[in-house]
Amino acid sequence: MFADRRLRAMILLVATFVAGAIAGAALWQRIQPRHAEPRARGEVESERIPDPLEGLGLTDDERARLHAIARRWRPRANNEFEEVRRHVADLENGMFAEMLCALTPQQRDQYLQMTQEQRYDTTVVNKRFALVRENRCGEVPDATNAPK
Repeated sequence: MFADRRLRAMILLVATFVAGAIAGAALWQRIQPRHAEPRARGEVESERIPDPLEGLGLTDDERARLHAIARRWRPRANNEFEEVRRHVADLENGMFAEMLCALTPQQRDQYLQMTQEQRYDTTVVNKRFALVRENRCGEVPDATNAPK
């Protein structure tokens, strides 16, 4: 019984972390562009110098070197960020797939209807319903006692 509580606590902790990461990534997309607006001098995001460094009274030569550094690093950082977002989305969809196995068919139908009403991405919905639609819920350890 104690081990069962610990397992539930661990699952809740992981689910909270994943949900927080996804919320943070979604929020970042709304906040980040505000800070990344091109400056009046026509600076593009891939060349943007961080504000704390801009405030240091840079010379034109220093500014040019910092722009070059930003051009070299930003694409790599953006690629890494996108990879993390994809990975977290896969984790979230896997969690949803298992959770849907633990629901009744009526609850699954209700969730599906809600996704359609709110115009969820069908690719995401299909990933979340993969286990149910492939009749593989029996393979999910925690869903073996789920209502059929």
